[in-house]
Amino acid sequence: MIYKKKSDESTSSLELRRLAPNFVTMVAICIGLLAIKISFEGKYIEAAGLVVLAAFLDAIDGRLARFLNSTSKFGAQLDSLADFTNFGVTPGFVVYNWINSSADIKAFDWALVLLFTLCAAIRLARFNVELEEEGKSNPILEKYFFKGIAAPCGAGIAMLPIIITHEFGYGFYSTPMYTVIYVAIIALLMSSKVPTLSIKKIPVKNEYIYPTLVFLGALIIGLMTELWITLTFVGVTYISSIPVTIFFYLKINATKNKKS
Repeated sequence: MIYKKKSDESTSSLELRRLAPNFVTMVAICIGLLAIKISFEGKYIEAAGLVVLAAFLDAIDGRLARFLNSTSKFGAQLDSLADFTNFGVTPGFVVYNWINSSADIKAFDWALVLLFTLCAAIRLARFNVELEEEGKSNPILEKYFFKGIAAPCGAGIAMLPIIITHEFGYGFYSTPMYTVIYVAIIALLMSSKVPTLSIKKIPVKNEYIYPTLVFLGALIIGLMTELWITLTFVGVTYISSIPVTIFFYLKINATKNKKS
């Protein structure tokens, strides 16, 4: 009887543990909504930081689910809805409030909120459909790249004008119309099929393992000591990588066509 009781307790604990990824996803949703709330209170840099934090949690919950062997259709749907909230709705409202704190640009600010939300919805819907139709899309694009800017990345780099202004003061990147144009381009790239960088798909040769670890260690140190400068560096590097990924995609595609 004692052995059976321990077994029952272990099973109960295991089931509770498997809820951890869904819990992380729900925390991320709350963080995204909190970012909207505090942006209405004028805490723009804090709101931008919460958007970045939500993106970090988005990277964790899926890996945690696979680690705990607790992936499910419910978890996938919850994660998709969280992505739409955090990376489709929240960034638009944060930027909207930040723009309106310094200028009135008529309807462009609200149009930006609508555009960003719609583009994120299109991207996430397309992503979900392609998961169910695996193998029917471009194999080169799927193997090495993301199709369009990933929603968490798009939300993060949409915060760059706020982050850069906070760290370096006002400049051209702080002007309302520049912000609208910049964030609108990010939104359109999210819903596009432009090949973009996928970190998890980058092959690292054995001789580059240690330099890669040193670089990642330096990045972690930077996030701990100079958070906003490091996030600016990461964001600018990602944006700069888009022309590079397009070049390599065209090159790989051309090589494959020649062989065939």
